[in-house]
Parts: sequence; structure tokens; C-alpha cells
Amino acid sequence: MSTNARGFDFNFPLPGNSIANDALQYNVLKKVYLMSEKDYPLCSDYKVTDTQLIHGPYDVVKKNDKYIKGYWKEIWTFDACSQKFQIPLTFYIKKSGTIFAIEK
Repeated sequence: MSTNARGFDFNFPLPGNSIANDALQYNVLKKVYLMSEKDYPLCSDYKVTDTQLIHGPYDVVKKNDKYIKGYWKEIWTFDACSQKFQIPLTFYIKKSGTIFAIEK
């Protein structure tokens, strides 16, 4: 279990079928929690209730047993003080590592 600066507790791997590793899941959580502060400023009870792989991985390229290109899409479901919301994500595999984008 890990705790971030706002006191949220979460276990890795997150529930569901995300293929993101623990470090990438943690980075997504930090970004989503920062973004959600404006919508739920008084809430201190955030949970990830599900992660769903919805597409991919696609266009994957491997070099020397390491992925250097590709992408996949997931939808993560959150509960913020009993208010559910979903965040669509796209993960991009780059030579330097995997990055993510929160889709609108």
C-alpha cells in the first residue's frame, strides 16, 4: 500500500485488468487526483474501483526484447466520496519509456 500527499490509500496493482505497471499506475493516480481536487475539494475518500483494457496494445515494436513503440487504451473508474467518474487513458510506448494521456 502507498499513500500520496492528500492521504489517499491504494494497493498495487489496481483492481481490474490494466496492463500498466505499478509505477505507471502510480503516475496516473497522481495526475488524476490533482485534477480532481477542483471537482471534489472536500473529498478525502478516493478509490479506484476498476481499470479496463479497452484496446490494444497496437503497433507494438520490440527491439532487443524491449518494447520501443506502440499504444493501448484503458478506462479507469474512480469513486470520489460516492461520486463515480471514469477517466479514459491512452498509453504510448516510447524508446525512453511509457507515457500516458488523459483523453477528453
